[in-house]
Amino acid sequence: MDYSELSDKAAENMRLALPLMKKHGVPMTPDNYAVWYEHVSGANAELSEKLQAMLTDNPILTESQCTGVYEQFFNVERELVQVVEMRQELARLLKEVISFVYSTVAHTDRSNNHLAELLTRINRDMSPQEVHEVVEQILDETRQAMTNGEELSERLNTAVAEVQTLKKELDQSKREAKTDTLTGLANRKAFDELVTKVTQDADNSGLDVCILFCDLDIFKEVNDKHGHLVGDQVLKVVSNTLKDSVKGRDLVARYGGEEFSIILLNTSLQNAKILADNIRKEIASKRIQRKDTRESLGQITMSFGVARYVPTEGVESFMQRADRALYMSKRKGRNCVSEAPPPII
Repeated sequence: MDYSELSDKAAENMRLALPLMKKHGVPMTPDNYAVWYEHVSGANAELSEKLQAMLTDNPILTESQCTGVYEQFFNVERELVQVVEMRQELARLLKEVISFVYSTVAHTDRSNNHLAELLTRINRDMSPQEVHEVVEQILDETRQAMTNGEELSERLNTAVAEVQTLKKELDQSKREAKTDTLTGLANRKAFDELVTKVTQDADNSGLDVCILFCDLDIFKEVNDKHGHLVGDQVLKVVSNTLKDSVKGRDLVARYGGEEFSIILLNTSLQNAKILADNIRKEIASKRIQRKDTRESLGQITMSFGVARYVPTEGVESFMQRADRALYMSKRKGRNCVSEAPPPII
């Protein structure tokens, strides 16, 4: 395919993407355009399936839903860019330090040779003036060697501090890459990584692992009536409630939009159901008000699906069962907890 064909294809994708974004209420931002360009190009089947599933429930997407999709499918690239930049900075720093060390070593070699030469000049026939000159040169070399040593030590200490700073920045970058920007919870990427790890552990050790899938009921009505900023306020309140309801070993993640997920370790299915119901009651009891007008938003409720991992069933089966349990709760009238049926192995 030549350049003109690529340009024509890009133009066609743009022509298809923009009307779809407008149709579904998606803001015309670079991040959102990247998502919809990828969708219409047909290059990412998983992304397209995600969008279709979201649009099945509501034809108009919220800002939080759009952000969730972008972070799920594009945040990895952003993280890689940050890692590359830090790697380049580290390489520059090491090159500078190595150059300084070589320079210091070379000077030390020259200094040692000079000192050896001065020592050979010392003899009984030297005049006091000659002895004084040699001593002065030896002192100069010694002072210079001490100065170079101090400078090298100082530069190495500075380099260590800079490397520590780079490490902190990289750690921060990794945390941000796995954190939902709105709620501060773990994002879909962090959830996927952990659920894969703990199910593998469960296959090997029989570790008890449960997950809760939970979804705000009729959240679109909140956004339609009060706007996305108020909707974001609700998401933050719910996020804090979920986070405060679990132990430090457990993970609460924003799965996407108004969907959340919780990974529970060393927790039986019965206890997971009890926890889910307690969270459900806690959220239903809240009376959230708009910050600007103090207007009540009415009762906010959530539906839950609960599943316990069965060793060797695989992470995909595990998550599908939890998702089906959540769908059962929606069909039963929302604001309830449903248990996933056992897997077919």
